[in-house]
Amino acid sequence: MSVDAGPRKADAEYAIEYLQEHPEAGLCCEDRRWWITPNANETDQQVLLLDVAEAERLKDDSRLRPVFGIAHAGRSLWVVRRMT
Repeated sequence: MSVDAGPRKADAEYAIEYLQEHPEAGLCCEDRRWWITPNANETDQQVLLLDVAEAERLKDDSRLRPVFGIAHAGRSLWVVRRMT
């Protein structure tokens, strides 16, 4: 029987790889808590957790862009930029 261990801790390098491989995913922040959600449309889910230093490095990565006007007040979201 498989037991879901929940979200695991990640560094910025692993997190950006995850985001690039999963274009529907996003980087979330709320009250200095940072996580990667598997679906940027449902930001409550968490697959990876990041500490503040790693998350700050990640959010400033040029491959990400902020998303404005999300449904959760006080929560921030970044997703991978679409390259055209």
